Amino acid sequence: MKKPFKKIFFVVLIVIIAVACKTQETHPNQFTLTGEIKGLSGNLFFRHPDKEYTKETPPDTIKVINGKIHFSDTISKLTLITAYPDFQGPDKKIFKIPADSLGYFPVKCAYFMFYAFPGADIQVSGEATDFMNAYPSGDKFNNALAAVNKLTFPNYNEMGNIAVANTHEKDSLIITKNEEKADSIFEQNTDELIAHIKSNPKSLAATWYLNDLLRRRHIDEIQAEALFNGLSTDLSEYEDYKTIATRIAGIKNTKEGSPVPLIKTTATLDGSQFNINSLRGKYVLIDFWGVWCGPCVKEMPEVKVFQEKYKDKLVVLGINSGDTKEKVQKFIDKNNYDWQQILSTKKNTTDNFVTRFNVQGFPTKLIIDPRGNIVKRFVGGGEDAFKFLEDLLK
Repeated sequence: MKKPFKKIFFVVLIVIIAVACKTQETHPNQFTLTGEIKGLSGNLFFRHPDKEYTKETPPDTIKVINGKIHFSDTISKLTLITAYPDFQGPDKKIFKIPADSLGYFPVKCAYFMFYAFPGADIQVSGEATDFMNAYPSGDKFNNALAAVNKLTFPNYNEMGNIAVANTHEKDSLIITKNEEKADSIFEQNTDELIAHIKSNPKSLAATWYLNDLLRRRHIDEIQAEALFNGLSTDLSEYEDYKTIATRIAGIKNTKEGSPVPLIKTTATLDGSQFNINSLRGKYVLIDFWGVWCGPCVKEMPEVKVFQEKYKDKLVVLGINSGDTKEKVQKFIDKNNYDWQQILSTKKNTTDNFVTRFNVQGFPTKLIIDPRGNIVKRFVGGGEDAFKFLEDLLK
């Protein structure tokens, strides 16, 4: 009678062990980040790409204890994460900056960047001094990111230090000399980045930097297209490649004289469908703007003047980037800006109007003729755009 009991007990024990082991299995979308950033005081923070955030939502935290990191989370797809450290004190000092430090500017080298993806086992090593001299490794994506950041971060740091120093400098000759030095470093850094992109056509990180160079107008459109054509199409499945591909297409599709790209969307404030073709027969002023953009907000009263003065000839279309629907609605209601507004979003290519139109600065304005062709493009303050419009419409 004892043998069957032992057999049952043994089977139950096996089941318990199997269940226990199963509960310890990692989630299929889990990634881990481990290692040490010497000298880093305080935690790292980031916005998880799979989560929705509001202004009040706190960021996710990567705990750092004595510089050591052991962090895990889940993520749905390969994503570049930019984690920022604690900002301490009224002067926003960062890390353990030397006592004689003059302050801090938020440049790329202040952040820890890494690629996270399901199953990733990422290691981090380095130190935090007056910049984040720490880099990821463990797979081809993070190894490539580390290679380009090791190239650029020291340059960004030196330029940032010069910029900070100039905010405290009184001698105009020294300021000029510092600016010349910063310009020289900038040109060197851009040349090194271009060379790196050419030499690493399969690097996703190099692709990200190419998009950054174009978006910030650090290279011209001809250079950007040539560099893009040199990238491996093996990268075409990734978002960074798709983004730069969309921007390159946007260069061609928004040249003066070209038909304006189709804007057909429900990304409106009330959710109704908008089609730019419905505006044919009048001139259209497309205004790329944001509530966060001081120059955009400053000149919107002038936009309103033109909208009212030439209402029989001109239609205004606002394309907002970077604000929530609620924030845009509150802003336009308060100021009685009653023209059509749509929202540019990064969630899908069709409604990412900033990328599709290769917008490289805010505000950006496009003037469309009654037949739907692009007449002129203006980047920055709208004084020239308003003068052009006045001559066009009077």
